[in-house]
Amino acid sequence: MPAKAKLALWALPALALIGAIGVVMLARDAGEPQTIPYTDVNPYGANFFLEREVEGWKQDRTLEMAKAAGIGWIKQQFPWAEIEPQHKGEFEWAKYDRIVDLAGEYGMEIIARLDRPPNWTRQDNRFETLPPDDLADYGDFVYAFVRHYLGRVRYIQIWNEPNLTAEWGFQRVDAVAYARLLQEAYRRAKEADPGVVVLSAPLAITLEDASMRGNHDDLVFLEQMYQAGAGDYFDILSANAFGLDRPPEDPPDPEVLNFRRVELQRAIMERYGDGDKPVWINEYGWNAAPAFFPEELLTWERVTDAQQADYTVRGIAWARAHWPWLGVVNVWYFRQVGDIPPDRPAYYFGLVDPDFTPRPVYDALRRANQ
Repeated sequence: MPAKAKLALWALPALALIGAIGVVMLARDAGEPQTIPYTDVNPYGANFFLEREVEGWKQDRTLEMAKAAGIGWIKQQFPWAEIEPQHKGEFEWAKYDRIVDLAGEYGMEIIARLDRPPNWTRQDNRFETLPPDDLADYGDFVYAFVRHYLGRVRYIQIWNEPNLTAEWGFQRVDAVAYARLLQEAYRRAKEADPGVVVLSAPLAITLEDASMRGNHDDLVFLEQMYQAGAGDYFDILSANAFGLDRPPEDPPDPEVLNFRRVELQRAIMERYGDGDKPVWINEYGWNAAPAFFPEELLTWERVTDAQQADYTVRGIAWARAHWPWLGVVNVWYFRQVGDIPPDRPAYYFGLVDPDFTPRPVYDALRRANQ
């Protein structure tokens, strides 16, 4: 369908949209208590790059703006290589203590992504995403992290997108190997704090076949994870939900990449008896790259600024009305620090520009939460 036709079909007046969202959120919040854990939460989260900031005031300003928009969750990477960089058991926490303390000051919760092993954990260090040679080293790091932030960081994500070869050391992806890593991390995290909440690694949405290009279809990979016993080693399934150039209500299809593809992952969970667990969205959104970008650069397709604002708010409202198993939705992303230039499509996911200028999607989220 041509882009203009899609816009005419799905665009809604802003005031009507905001009113409808308010009704949906009130209906869920005022209803019966949620039977699936970790779903009765503020659904608004975002991905942050606070560790890349040099100036502390920019960290403060970032969280101040996020809080004003109703965002209650900080999805933040904690690279193992920066925390235990040189030798096993020698930790450098100060940089990340500042981030955790700041989150507490703003009353925001952290979801900590734990990956990027230090060089001492591997003989082959050509790629920073390669898993450690000994999974026990990763387990020890997870244990130390959970103990250090006991009572301050309650949610941890184990690795990131292991169905992409770039996130698995540019080797062949392996759901069984990831399941073993997840098991080790889960076991050690619960030893450190039985109350810590473990999220599985989100899978990148892709239709690729690992035997051809290295990346693997997320639905196939998730099924392989369950067959390897991974279902016993996470409390929340983490998923990615990008809309590409389709509206949020676009129906799911195994051969289509869209927002509601999450429902197909949910069906796999239920088929393996995991229907009592929630799904949290790790990365969510639409890309609003300018119209003059060449097609070959548009990995995530593109929508207009107005569509991005509309779809982002409307998608969360639609999902909360239809998915009782949904918890937090982390928008990709809140603000980057200036290391993604405007000539790259990834620049146009941000809710706020590097100079703190809010984009239309930020204003839409803020209005919805008011």
